[in-house]
Amino acid sequence: MYLRKLFSRQWILWTVAVVLMMALFVRLGFWQLDRLEQKRAYNTTLSTRWHQEPFNLSQEALPAALEGLEYRRVTATGAFDYAHQIVLKSQVYRDAVGIVLVTPFVLAENRAVLVARGWVPLDRSAPQFWPELEEPAGAPLLGLLRPSQSRPGAETSGAETPGAEPSTPQAEWYRIDIPAIQQQMPYQLEPVWLQQLPEPARPPDRLPIREEPTALDSSTHLGYAVQWFSFAVITGFGYIMLVRFRERRLTAAPPPPRPTADDGESADPQSPALA
Repeated sequence: MYLRKLFSRQWILWTVAVVLMMALFVRLGFWQLDRLEQKRAYNTTLSTRWHQEPFNLSQEALPAALEGLEYRRVTATGAFDYAHQIVLKSQVYRDAVGIVLVTPFVLAENRAVLVARGWVPLDRSAPQFWPELEEPAGAPLLGLLRPSQSRPGAETSGAETPGAEPSTPQAEWYRIDIPAIQQQMPYQLEPVWLQQLPEPARPPDRLPIREEPTALDSSTHLGYAVQWFSFAVITGFGYIMLVRFRERRLTAAPPPPRPTADDGESADPQSPALA
């Protein structure tokens, strides 16, 4: 009975609005489930490629399709060229602003790959502190392959001239734009760069700070999906209970009182006259 009332003239507009709201909540729930599957796929890919043998950049040429090397560790043999080191400005680590040191790692045959060696706080970012942040001689290089960070639109990656490519060598950049940085390097850069990984037993607060990628927490998306589906059920059930309550109130309301003589109307002619 009350379900039929939902589609009566009195309630139809409210019913349509509630149904649309429930549909939105259900859609958001399925969106969170889709995000859950994406996170699980990412974690599976990360775990599988992380345990593969490192790709040796010094001995193997980069494949045409780099997707297969994403999240796979990469190693190389060569030496850092600190004379051509640059920095990335305005880099945030745990809510603190600093820089990231980017140093060319020179390979054989006059080739090099840019290596982001880690984050440094602003109070240690001046060039006079850079020598103490150099890597130990002969230390192995291990990192993750990353694509060049192209300029969005006409915006440049150079620090000094934000509207055009820098015409002179720059020490400060906002992104690793390999084609732009290539102009100030004396060797051929690889079309990718490396995010250097921390060495075994490296203290987490040692500068420059480096971190390994971690698996993404997927449980939050499942919880959000359950919440959105719950909102849909609560909205629909609450609306039905509201209609039921209002209709029962109308049904249980007493009828209006009959008019009497005191209301200014004539008394019933069949009633006996008062003495």
